[in-house]
Amino acid sequence: MINVLLIEDSAVFTMGLRLALTAEKSFARVEAVATPGGAVSFLNAHPQTDVAVVDISLEAETDGLTLLGILREAFPSVRTLVLSHYKKPAYILKAINAGACAYLAKDSSPESIVGAIAEVASGKCLFFGETIDSAKITRLFGGQENLLSRKPQGLTPRELEVLQLTASGYSNAQIASALEISLNTVDSYKERIKGKFGLDSVVECVAHATQDGIVSV
Repeated sequence: MINVLLIEDSAVFTMGLRLALTAEKSFARVEAVATPGGAVSFLNAHPQTDVAVVDISLEAETDGLTLLGILREAFPSVRTLVLSHYKKPAYILKAINAGACAYLAKDSSPESIVGAIAEVASGKCLFFGETIDSAKITRLFGGQENLLSRKPQGLTPRELEVLQLTASGYSNAQIASALEISLNTVDSYKERIKGKFGLDSVVECVAHATQDGIVSV
């Protein structure tokens, strides 16, 4: 039996999706919150939740992409699926990098969404629904094997922060101050980043990450 949390600020969309899910016998509990703070509070109280369905265009407190990273850090056992109006590869890549197991457009059929949630709950990942060109997404990410390995390039959330700050022009000292870590720790993160990209310099890592939409300059 699957326990689901819907994180969505559209009451109408939430109502429709809850009806579709509760009609299926495999879903034991379907709850909904409208804000990231509400999601964190709910998951703290209900750690048995299997799947969180996240809208990345949340208007309150923080956006859904940031929330994905928070959920991955705080609730690693909760698998996440994104439902969004956006179909641009950059959004999809960012969602996958932040830990999403699936990314479906909101114009997907209810059957497709219900099926994807069930697949994600069972441990599978990388579903895009019938209204996103999954073959194109796979090609853009360099093939299925590469897509499966991207999170991004296996970076942890903190390594991704270091890479983004580097891309934004921060010095090592500024990164250490911003993240409240030591200079040696910054150096360690950068060495790990280079290893994961298989490149000799952080500048090259930033260039590749920018081209792939992992970070922005």
